[in-house]
Amino acid sequence: MTLSSEKIQQNQELIGREREIATLRQIGQSQEAQIVIMYGRRRVGKTELLEQVYRERHVLKFEGIENKPEAEQYQFVLRQLGRYTSKPILSPVTPTCWLDVFDVIHEHTQQGLWTIYFEELQWLADYKDNFISELKVAWDNYFRRNPQLLLILCGSSPSFMIQHVVHSKALYNRSQHEMHLQPFSIQETKQFLGRRSNREIMNAYLTLGGIPEYLKRIKSASSLFTGICKQSFTLDGYFSREYKRIFISSMAESAHYQKIISFLSQHRFATREQIATHLALQTGGHLSKFLEELVYCGFIKKYSPYNLTEDSKLARYQINDNYLQFFFKFIQPELSDIETGRYNKQPTAALKLDDYHQWLGYAFERYCRDNHHTIANLLGFSGVKYQAGTFYNRATSKEDRGYQLDLIFDRADHVITVCEIKYLQQKADKRVIAPFDKSLSLMPNKKGKTVHRVLISAEGAEESLVHAHYFDNIITLDDLMVE
Repeated sequence: MTLSSEKIQQNQELIGREREIATLRQIGQSQEAQIVIMYGRRRVGKTELLEQVYRERHVLKFEGIENKPEAEQYQFVLRQLGRYTSKPILSPVTPTCWLDVFDVIHEHTQQGLWTIYFEELQWLADYKDNFISELKVAWDNYFRRNPQLLLILCGSSPSFMIQHVVHSKALYNRSQHEMHLQPFSIQETKQFLGRRSNREIMNAYLTLGGIPEYLKRIKSASSLFTGICKQSFTLDGYFSREYKRIFISSMAESAHYQKIISFLSQHRFATREQIATHLALQTGGHLSKFLEELVYCGFIKKYSPYNLTEDSKLARYQINDNYLQFFFKFIQPELSDIETGRYNKQPTAALKLDDYHQWLGYAFERYCRDNHHTIANLLGFSGVKYQAGTFYNRATSKEDRGYQLDLIFDRADHVITVCEIKYLQQKADKRVIAPFDKSLSLMPNKKGKTVHRVLISAEGAEESLVHAHYFDNIITLDDLMVE
């Protein structure tokens, strides 16, 4: 039977991902069969990366379908295999388990440069372990015997991929390579969006994250702001509908996941106890699972004061996904008007600039905290061992629940670097000193370390602030974009 394979056109505009591309190419050149496990957030670019790197190979791609039982997934995979053969449907085969399906695929891939690519694995497996446990048998007994074969397991549910695939004993130590594909960095985003100002690019990044598909949707707009508004507030806008798709592709249906996200959307951060109270759940097993899976997916983040462990009772959770933050703050309150087409002619009217700029300020704080290694490098101490994070404690929380120093580096060279972060539309002036000084007074320094004061300000500082010599270093948006 003649077997064709997926025809993949070369993407001439593929940017970034140099490290991942080099790793995948090295794997593909191995002289023995290999397994690649790739996972990452929906629309982060997993499929495009894999298809472009392996486009010279014979690719058989099998995609899971949402919310269907295993028996239907078997049939759908065979139907897809039929596309690559002279038979539209492999009717003589009536699979009763995944091994039956793998047997048929093996018949066509015993020799040659073949890539067997399973996409949306969480749907194929129906969130169960059968797929992986039976794949182990198929791998051990025949797939691995083709030294040119590459098996790709790819999914948009990081929690499923980590817990049921990466951590599965079934595939342990079987030429396995794991890759968690991250969103674009700010530098890759700048390369992707082209000739735009640093402020415009950072605003888009803080709003949508480095998700290639999202950035693609706004790339050709006259301004990224108008592109965001058009895709968010018009009747057919991509971002107004994306929220539901994210949860469908990332995890099995459970109302608790969305309730946690919804609760956190109304608070800058919340403790485990506050989340448990809202859900009317005990703080133990089930809640731990829900929170852990949302963290795996990158939707939320858990953080503690830099001087305490992550298990501290002071640990806080916040939404970590830029798009979800934006959706809940600005899109969800307007959904009823969006559905009536109210903003179709003037989508920018739905987004109040003052509120948006204030929100961008919080998003920029998160960005700096998440990219502390970049800041350490800019300040010249990246080679020094340090702990980085926020500071708050029971006393400061009691005085002001919103209090925290957003970025501190407790350094091994007997210095504490404390950063004041401002995402203003203009240069910072001397008014930033007093509140920062008050915050510093609440920060304990039991070891008497030198305090190194840093201002991270998008537009820099006015001359009067520079000449005050209060801050030891000033980092601008342009500095962050170059690093």
